[in-house]
Amino acid sequence: MPEPDSASPRRTRFVTGVVCVALGLYPLSIAFGLLPVDRADVMAPMWVVASSGIVFLIAGCMIFLANHSWANDLLAGILCLLFATIGAWVSLFSASEGFSGGLWFLSKDANASLGRWVFGMGALISFAISAYAFRRAYRSLKNSA
Repeated sequence: MPEPDSASPRRTRFVTGVVCVALGLYPLSIAFGLLPVDRADVMAPMWVVASSGIVFLIAGCMIFLANHSWANDLLAGILCLLFATIGAWVSLFSASEGFSGGLWFLSKDANASLGRWVFGMGALISFAISAYAFRRAYRSLKNSA
């Protein structure tokens, strides 16, 4: 007998998807100027802010789909491509002042360089994963036709 207060997997998936979509709307609203923010406080170009919102929207859509299909693989490819693009931008073009933390025995400049390398490696890995997901989506679509 199921517990009376346990949430069904379908309801949990729906709520999680709605939360992801709602989280994505916030940076999109900032990027498109719907929410008033001081542009000096935003440390990235608006396309990076918009991409961050799109990442959450795609994640919500993938949660709604909740199955292995070519559409889910395609969305996974787009999601990883956005991760890679954002990571590459951080690695190549972001201001060194934006990097904080790091290793205590390295200078601030060395820590910023290390951070750029880490973001760059993450971007390369994300590019590779997106290529795999696009290939998988293409094969799934080709086999179903």
